[in-house]
Amino acid sequence: MNIKSFEARKVQEPQLQELYDLECSVREEIFPDDEHPTFKLWKNIMLSLNALYTVHRWLAVSDRKEKILGYGRLSYPNENSPMFEGMKNTSNFNIIVKADERRKGIGNSLLSQIVAKSESLNRPILQNVVNHKSGKAFCDHFECTVASERSVNRLYLEDVNWKRMREWVELGKIKAHNVKIETFEDVPKADLDEFCNVYTLTENQAPDYETGDYQALMITPESRRHNEKMYRDKGYIWTTKIVKEENGSISGLTEIFYNPDIPNMVEQELTGVLPEYRERGLGKWLKAAMIFYVKTQYPSITFVQTGNAKNNEVMNVINERMGFRPVCEQFLVKLDINKIKGKLED
Repeated sequence: MNIKSFEARKVQEPQLQELYDLECSVREEIFPDDEHPTFKLWKNIMLSLNALYTVHRWLAVSDRKEKILGYGRLSYPNENSPMFEGMKNTSNFNIIVKADERRKGIGNSLLSQIVAKSESLNRPILQNVVNHKSGKAFCDHFECTVASERSVNRLYLEDVNWKRMREWVELGKIKAHNVKIETFEDVPKADLDEFCNVYTLTENQAPDYETGDYQALMITPESRRHNEKMYRDKGYIWTTKIVKEENGSISGLTEIFYNPDIPNMVEQELTGVLPEYRERGLGKWLKAAMIFYVKTQYPSITFVQTGNAKNNEVMNVINERMGFRPVCEQFLVKLDINKIKGKLED
């Protein structure tokens, strides 16, 4: 078995297909009944460049036929990113290994390369979001810290209580009669500065950030425009609904991602309301309005997927009343490369 650096833009189509098949096989272990993203979409994502992040990749290949046995990835926000200063000591990593090749040292070999690169960059902390049992056990072996316990939750449209959703919309209109909801894909220029501020504030109110174990998110007008183009180039439709107060201030938002190459699913991301505007049902109104939008706009989808920290009580209650149910656990884990090196040397 050999470990070699991997640049997606420099390899041939058959090897990309082989890596795609590996990723699909690992995903099947978690979500056995799901459709896979198309190879076209996966390849587009793999080959795309993100000016805000630097990425390094490695493949573990067999000695003779160079068949892919595993894959490792390291990434971090670079100087172009508003996240750069806050994450100078941290890198994101991911490792996957073929099911029948595990417990043979392949994961350790890939991790050794990741640690060496991270150390050379003076980034002593690795972090990952793990939703695979073998991945969690692997991180536990290297004495990971669990920064956040989370779950992947799904709302199947056949389970939606549409009567309750209509009630939430009507109640929002009554309790916050002086506000309006606006819908867009790219943030309107006139709202861009305020939107980025509200987005950053509401995102960082999530319990994930309270311990300080997870770097708070920061977006700027420049990074938002960059990300809008990046997702659009990958075929995603990024839809946001915002609540505007009578004076024009943005008080809350919710957002979804849809890609025609994953026709049965919509990804629900951030929903948040600024503290001074709460207790008027705005979060419920936004979520209900968005699920009606999804039903009308994307009739092919069967479920909406989101992820939430288990201690995010307010959002979890809203989601449960909508019909969201957990489908797998997630853990945000952090590892110290010095501890990893000690374990690798044992």
